Amino acid sequence: MLTLVAWGAVVKPLHSRQVALNVQLADTLRTRATLWTMAMRYSPAAEQGNAQIRQGFSPLDFQHGGTKLVHWKPSRNGGELTLDADWAQIPDVFTRLAQRDVNVEAFDMSPQGAQLRLSIQLERLHAE
Repeated sequence: MLTLVAWGAVVKPLHSRQVALNVQLADTLRTRATLWTMAMRYSPAAEQGNAQIRQGFSPLDFQHGGTKLVHWKPSRNGGELTLDADWAQIPDVFTRLAQRDVNVEAFDMSPQGAQLRLSIQLERLHAE
């Protein structure tokens, strides 16, 4: 009789809880597998596999809204771009450069009145 009471009070609830946890674990593993599959579709490696259309580079593209072209010195493999820009425009400059057919090799910033003077060494990605 004591065994039946122990079974009903301790073992049966633990067994039921274990079954519920196993069901929850199976659901979680299925969800995780689905999420990983979706994440791999949108990974940077997958994005690199897709053809990205890059715009050609022109220093005049950087002369607008808080950014002023100061100097452009082209070279065989790229060039030096100098801009005066508001602090808030600096991230946009680098975003636009990333969309062009150039790499940033080096850059330097210094105060220039109320703006910043940004000098950028560029390298062409593809030889023409």
